[in-house]
Amino acid sequence: MHTKVLSVIAAAMLAGCAGGQSNSSVSEQQNSDTIKFLDAKEKTFDGFTVYWLKDNAADRTFPYDLFGEVPENIRQEVNMPDGMPSSISAYLIKSNGKNILFDSGLGQKAGGQLLNQLQNIGITPENIDYVYITHFHGDHIGGMLDTTGAKVFTNAEVYVSQLEKDSDLGKGEQAVKMFEQYGDKIHVFNFGDKLPEDVLTIDAVGHTPGHTVFQKGNLLIIGDLMHALALQLPHPEFNANFDGDKEKAAASRKRILEYAKQNNLIVCGMHLPY
Repeated sequence: MHTKVLSVIAAAMLAGCAGGQSNSSVSEQQNSDTIKFLDAKEKTFDGFTVYWLKDNAADRTFPYDLFGEVPENIRQEVNMPDGMPSSISAYLIKSNGKNILFDSGLGQKAGGQLLNQLQNIGITPENIDYVYITHFHGDHIGGMLDTTGAKVFTNAEVYVSQLEKDSDLGKGEQAVKMFEQYGDKIHVFNFGDKLPEDVLTIDAVGHTPGHTVFQKGNLLIIGDLMHALALQLPHPEFNANFDGDKEKAAASRKRILEYAKQNNLIVCGMHLPY
C-alpha cells in the first residue's frame, strides 16, 4: 500500500487491504469503535475463506476532481497530491465446498485479470457455483461474458438485485447480453434476503438504484460504497461522479460504515487500495 495511505489509515487506527498471504483466523474479534478492513489476500473466518482478486493490471488512482469540489484544507489533510490509490477488485468465498464469486471485474476485452487471479488459487470458471453481483456497472459485470460474448461461468447460478434489474442499468447493453446468455441461471433478490451459503443482502442504494452490500458472518463486502478510501473514510459526505444519486449514496455510505463499526465487521470493497 502507498505509504501516504498507510499514514492516513494509521492515524485512524485502521487496517487497509494488503497484498500479503495470511490464513489467520478472525473468529475472535475484540469489540472496537473503529472500522476494520481486510488485511490479507487470503483470510479464513469461521467456516469459510475469502480471497481478494485484483482485476486491474496497472496502478489505479483517482483525482480529487472526481469527487466534486474538495476544499483545499481537506486535500491537505488527505495529503495525497498525486491522487488517491484505488483498485478494481472482486472477491471469492469458499464455503462448504462451494465457490462464491462477488462481481466479475472488467472482463478480458477490457484487460481484466480476474481469470488469471482465479487460476492462481486453483479455480477455473467452471468451478464457480454462484456469482453475486453488487451492481451492473461495466467493471463489475464485464467479466460475465468472454471475448466472443458467451458466458464465462458456465455452471454458476447468478444473483442480482430486483431493483437493479428493473432500473435503466438493467436495460443496458452489457446487462441485456448477460441476461440472454445466463437465462434461467439468473435469480433476483430483494434486500434482506439470504442467498445460498447464508449470505445476507443489504440495501446500499445510491451508487446505483439496486446497489447491494453482502454480508457473510463478520465479513462485509461493500461493493462501490467507497472509491477513494483516503478521502471518503474520514469524509463520507463526498461522492464520486460515478454515484447516480449522490444524496442516497452518501447516506448509504454513512449508514453501512456505522453498521460495520458497531457490529465489529471486517470490510472489503471493490475499489479499496491493496
